[in-house]
Amino acid sequence: MAITQDAPTLVDEIADFLASAPSREQLLSYHPPERVQQRARELLERVREGHLSAEERQELDLFEHAEMLMQLVKAKAKLKATQLGRAGRP
Repeated sequence: MAITQDAPTLVDEIADFLASAPSREQLLSYHPPERVQQRARELLERVREGHLSAEERQELDLFEHAEMLMQLVKAKAKLKATQLGRAGRP
């Protein structure tokens, strides 16, 4: 299955989500839509089967980078919340 202009990628989904100016709680609870998660599962299955095309490898790499970015953003949001909580204590 090739990437099409009609199929939003994880990067598109994350960009749309971040552009909506989510609250910290929304950010920390974010998960990609099911259709995006399903595509990632399909790609991982193709890796296990040894049938991943070069285009699909690029797509999977992009998934991995986007996931790492979101993990970093969530970690920083948690850290900031912790720091703000400490600053507010007498």
